[in-house]
Amino acid sequence: MDTSRKSDWPAVFFLLLLAAALLTAFTPSPAKGQQPPLREGCRTVSKLEYDTAKREYVLISKGGRYVQTGHFWRRSYWWCHV
Repeated sequence: MDTSRKSDWPAVFFLLLLAAALLTAFTPSPAKGQQPPLREGCRTVSKLEYDTAKREYVLISKGGRYVQTGHFWRRSYWWCHV
């Protein structure tokens, strides 16, 4: 046995644990899903539609309003009837 060489298993174990924690933190959970805002009559819209409405200053109009929910890394976009 070679006793002069130290084992790298603690570092490898730490890296594997860190990788598992990151994968667990950023995988989408099916239980959370896309939850609509607390209103009835909301439908999902694309980010393109939301950005177009924002560019044309019609996020809030007579017919309804556009809403974005979620965290910055996973947004959901909605149009809700007023």
